[in-house]
Amino acid sequence: MDITIVGGGIAGLAVAHELAPDHDVTVLESSPGPRGGGYMIDFFGPGFVAAERMGVIDELRSRGHVFDGVRYGLPDGSQSGTIDAAPLVEAAGGRYFSILRPEVELGLLAQLPSTVDLRYDVRVVGVRDISSERAAVTTADGDVLESDLVIACDGVRSPIREHVAPGHGEILPMGYRAASYLFEDPQLANDLGERMLMTDTIQHVGWLYAADAARVGVMFSERVDRTSTDRPVPDPTRLQRDFGGLHPQIDQALTHAPDSFYDDLVAQSCAPRWSRGRVVLAGDAAHAPSLLAGQGTSLAIAGAEALARGLRAAGPHVEVGLAEYERSWRPTAEKVRRSGRLSASAFIPATTFQLRLQQLGRRAIGLPGVSHLVTRQFIAA
Repeated sequence: MDITIVGGGIAGLAVAHELAPDHDVTVLESSPGPRGGGYMIDFFGPGFVAAERMGVIDELRSRGHVFDGVRYGLPDGSQSGTIDAAPLVEAAGGRYFSILRPEVELGLLAQLPSTVDLRYDVRVVGVRDISSERAAVTTADGDVLESDLVIACDGVRSPIREHVAPGHGEILPMGYRAASYLFEDPQLANDLGERMLMTDTIQHVGWLYAADAARVGVMFSERVDRTSTDRPVPDPTRLQRDFGGLHPQIDQALTHAPDSFYDDLVAQSCAPRWSRGRVVLAGDAAHAPSLLAGQGTSLAIAGAEALARGLRAAGPHVEVGLAEYERSWRPTAEKVRRSGRLSASAFIPATTFQLRLQQLGRRAIGLPGVSHLVTRQFIAA
């Protein structure tokens, strides 16, 4: 088949990797090249197992890192607690590491078959059915690309989702906003060491970690009005105003805020159907669990494998393959999405009372047997 993939991020590259041996694959990515910046994610769960089967796990692991854990910091700079990563790694059977999201993309690019036609700086503005067996996308330059199958891997704000599932094109905001960037500061990277910093604060929370020996990554998240779906405009002055005073090292990171950085609402996507004719959704376009759920990358890679497996088993019966992909993969994606809704508030306590409960919970994790139980539940979520 001729297959057009809209979106050259993690989901799009994973799908291309799996389909290229059997099909002619073209990937259209709107950005001018691989995306930089980004934030640290924990890679585990179904995506780890899928990456092993795909033969890309060694490449990804070489770009990742296992931190010792997290330390919690108060505005005066003191430490209020720690959580060790070792039980989490053990519960995952060693199938766990942290990695910058852009490094996942670069790792998949390094393993991408040479037959894939990857085109950057191409923005898709429309999709339509041509017949029961063909679909076409239109680019911003007016080009029309016809193919046997169009796979939308264009993220949680996918414009194609409305075509596949009318009335479900909008994101589902969760009442949070997140921003992140990387910056050079070897001294701060050294001071942070092998533990991530998370501020023990309410309403506004900051994370800080050493991305490598010279670079530091920072993420900010806050509670916001959940009725708006508009993409925020990055503003370093706003960051300094809203997140200053959370912790001395966070204040230091704020002095490095660039003019442009990742800044968006924490949101999910929901579509009652993932395919229509010869157009199908994958990755966050189909089932974004949200940034705070922590498994979007894992789901993107495992979902790509599930889509390829369904198509491969169905042979020429494409619609059967798409139906099998949704039947087999939707329960897992929905489980993680539900977990994301339940766990998001744990990252950003709304009141001092909620913060105190979280602090008590962290102390309880150190009790015999509790740590093992909690980490097992986290891995299974």
